[in-house]
Amino acid sequence: MEVLVAAVLVWAAVFKFRGGSQRSALGKFVGKHRVATVFRVIGVVEIGLAVGLLVPNPVGKWAAFAWLLGLLGYLLWARVAAPDSSCGCLSEKFAPVGVRAIARSLALAGTVIVAEFLPWYAAFPAAVVIVLLSAELDGYWLVPLRRLKVKLLHPLGNTEFHIPVASTVQQLHRSQVYQSAYPLLRSDVLDTWDEGEWRILTYSAERDGERATAVFAVPRDRYEPDSVRFALA
Repeated sequence: MEVLVAAVLVWAAVFKFRGGSQRSALGKFVGKHRVATVFRVIGVVEIGLAVGLLVPNPVGKWAAFAWLLGLLGYLLWARVAAPDSSCGCLSEKFAPVGVRAIARSLALAGTVIVAEFLPWYAAFPAAVVIVLLSAELDGYWLVPLRRLKVKLLHPLGNTEFHIPVASTVQQLHRSQVYQSAYPLLRSDVLDTWDEGEWRILTYSAERDGERATAVFAVPRDRYEPDSVRFALA
């Protein structure tokens, strides 16, 4: 079980060595210009904690437990102080700090404490729980499942058709991408045009006090909300 937690810590550390996420709440806490440096320092600590878990000793276990409780506190703070920010825990993917991220930190902390009382094969269901609680991994299992559900159950799932802009907007509103980006938007649709199989919609946006343009690419002739793409320009 310790190996599972150590693997998550190494995964998190590797991501942070690459610079972490500029959309995380950490920028509000330490300042935007220090984010990359602080992420790398955190990555070093997480590698050390992972090593401590793999070498049997009580100090390593309790140090990891304390660190994960600290992470829980940070996530609770970020949820209140910077609700528009991303978790920035394991990948660059925009994943707002929510119940899943908080539950994951609790699950990891609990795993560290009960690991010695559980058989080795308990790591498999624990790993499944971690995957289910990681929004960063949704693209590998949740999105394909949603696409399959649309194809099997939605009346428009397998239909090719040309939809009006109003329907494109409705499809956009149903997408997880739009719901995640919604706190950044400051206008209704500003412009729209078609590019191949995509319909492009732009909105006025604001992030960290700076004006920007939110650009969404929505499938033009099919109903697939989970295929919506998003960028800030």
